[in-house]
Amino acid sequence: MSTLFVKYEEPTIRAFFPPEKRDQYVQLLGKANRRRDALKFFHHDFTFDSKWSTPIDPESAIAEVLKSKGAGAKAYMIGTSRDQRILTLDEAVKCVEHEPGILVCNPGQLAYYRGKDAEHCFILERGTSLVSHTH
Repeated sequence: MSTLFVKYEEPTIRAFFPPEKRDQYVQLLGKANRRRDALKFFHHDFTFDSKWSTPIDPESAIAEVLKSKGAGAKAYMIGTSRDQRILTLDEAVKCVEHEPGILVCNPGQLAYYRGKDAEHCFILERGTSLVSHTH
């Protein structure tokens, strides 16, 4: 697994995905040869732990909402054509306006998901990061 995966993706998966799906997604997204299939499956079976996900109107000023919750100037992308890249927050928000994905602001603490349609947009937020100690 890459350093970026361990730093950004694993804590985000462990914080926001339902407990019964966390290990599955860590394994699938962490393997380069299975990643594309895992992302396709994820976008058709998007599920987040409801304790940590809040629906949001995609017409909101998403970057401003994220900044008000502690997002910095950069975000890490999961999915989209910019998968596994760090972009400016504004670039990341524009990217998910056109294709589904997660932008990770603070790993395991703050992220935004936008699905294929406007009904599936969520702020993912929790006070503390859950970092796996088993890799």
